[in-house]
Amino acid sequence: MDLSPARNRGTSLRRSLSGITRVGLLLALCLLLLPSGVTLPAAPAPHSPAPAALASSALTVRERYGIASSHLACYDAQVMEKEFQALQELQACWVRCTFAWHDLEWQGNDIWTLGSADRAVQEADQRGIRVLGILGGCPSWANGGKEPTYPPTPQNLVHWADYVRTVSARYRGKVAAWEIWNEENIQFWQPQPDPVYYVQLLAIAYEEIRQADPQAKVVMGGMAGVGADFLIEAFEAGALNYVDAVAYHPYADTIGEETDPPEALQWPKEVLSRNLVLAVRDLIWQYEKNRPIELWITELGWSASDSHPTPVDTETQAAYLMRAMINYASTNLDRFMVYSLRDDRDEVKDWCGLMKYDFTPKPSYHYYRTFMEVFGEATSEDAAAVSFSCSRPSTLEAHCFPLPDGSLALAAWKSDNQPDTLSLTVQDPAFSTLAFIDPSSGQRTAAAVSRDAWGRLQLSGVSIGKNPVIMRVGRLRVTSVEPDRAMQNTIWLNLSVEGSGFQEGAQVRLVKGGTTIEAFNVNVVSPQQLTAVAGLFLAEPGSYDLVVTNPDGEEARAEGIFTVTAMCGLGGGAAVLFLGFMLGLATATGYLRRKRPR
Repeated sequence: MDLSPARNRGTSLRRSLSGITRVGLLLALCLLLLPSGVTLPAAPAPHSPAPAALASSALTVRERYGIASSHLACYDAQVMEKEFQALQELQACWVRCTFAWHDLEWQGNDIWTLGSADRAVQEADQRGIRVLGILGGCPSWANGGKEPTYPPTPQNLVHWADYVRTVSARYRGKVAAWEIWNEENIQFWQPQPDPVYYVQLLAIAYEEIRQADPQAKVVMGGMAGVGADFLIEAFEAGALNYVDAVAYHPYADTIGEETDPPEALQWPKEVLSRNLVLAVRDLIWQYEKNRPIELWITELGWSASDSHPTPVDTETQAAYLMRAMINYASTNLDRFMVYSLRDDRDEVKDWCGLMKYDFTPKPSYHYYRTFMEVFGEATSEDAAAVSFSCSRPSTLEAHCFPLPDGSLALAAWKSDNQPDTLSLTVQDPAFSTLAFIDPSSGQRTAAAVSRDAWGRLQLSGVSIGKNPVIMRVGRLRVTSVEPDRAMQNTIWLNLSVEGSGFQEGAQVRLVKGGTTIEAFNVNVVSPQQLTAVAGLFLAEPGSYDLVVTNPDGEEARAEGIFTVTAMCGLGGGAAVLFLGFMLGLATATGYLRRKRPR
């Protein structure tokens, strides 16, 4: 029995929130019902989340993000190897997988089947991938002969404790966090959700994990949707005493507002999603003020199966996933797990994978990889670094993330999927380049930019809509080169290039029309200076552009900055004579002599 959720949920967030009338949830309700484009007022001091909970983490986006592969710990070695290869290619720092009780101890009390789980944990540890393990799914011998979605009976709670203790101790130091059950607020807890009894299991699991592996985090099982009613009852039963993090699964079809049009069911709902992060944090804070509780999203994805009640095509799946990942990166959410790595063969409604079941990558696979390459090193958003505008700003989603190398990663789209035209201005005049990045390939294309009266980089006329437009703004600039001229047929010329944004591994070339002279021995002295050697033998006289290309693809060109001057009196025949002279000189000095065999 899989603990991963079915996608055909019958309960929307609107219905799940309809019963919340408790004192202290006014802010949460206001946040949930805010229309798009409305600015949130500052929260009253008594209800403000604890500073520790809101502090900007030093973790990068890459360190906060991961991918779910529910059955990873059950696969044979060959399939497991292919999944781990994909996780590494995608630069996933986390993998979420199930260590289901009914898989590991299905034959009876203290009869364990741990081979595949051992292999999964070992592989993850060797590859530097952190594991979020799900504990849950009861074997029939511990719940009265029922399905795994039924919890253990009270008399079998001792066996639940033994299961948690055995698994968490076995993988001490190799599983970073344990999530206790999964979507216990819907049909994955039978015969019906029971917050009070769930907290009993949670408390037992917490104590066992604390004793077995004090460094491992304990995560409350992810709510289907937000599960506000269930969360409140669980919090009142003391759940926050037994967790380090609360998790939820805000699938697009489980959240929304009454005013949403029918076509918005699967939209990412960016504004509402950000407000939900604030609302759930506020709810946690109302019940636990003594220590910070993290907030995780342990599942989010879109099904591309025609059998799903409200499917999307694979291109839309990729666009929505990219939008959600960028949007949540702009919040103080602690962890985010994409659902899922690969389609489920048996559950056709559950085709949320970045790959098909046969490991064929979907567009979302490439989008995820590009997201990590572009935004992975960001730690926070800087909304003031770039100003964005369009004809309908109320539905504009635009984000800017500073990167460690001094560049900016940008993204923009329309939350209502409607076409529009984007303009932007980069506030710091020190920036000099802007490139579009194709999310499906990561390929960069330089944008035609201008500068305003203050020297700020500007871009206009960019078409945006459903698919996010990804951009990179860089500081790479060539300001001077010494010497700035040399005589034709100079064999080796030492160049010193000054500018900004130079990266180790940069390439340098001189370009004149269809002629390119590749420099060699490039040495990046600092981000502001590099040296290189150019050979001008038989180079055509005239003005050359000097082009510097960084390893990340950013490119700067200084037009006509270098001049090759003609050797006076040397025509074509003289040049040939000169070539003969130089070859003779090289031979005489031993450069072209063959070494004698020893």
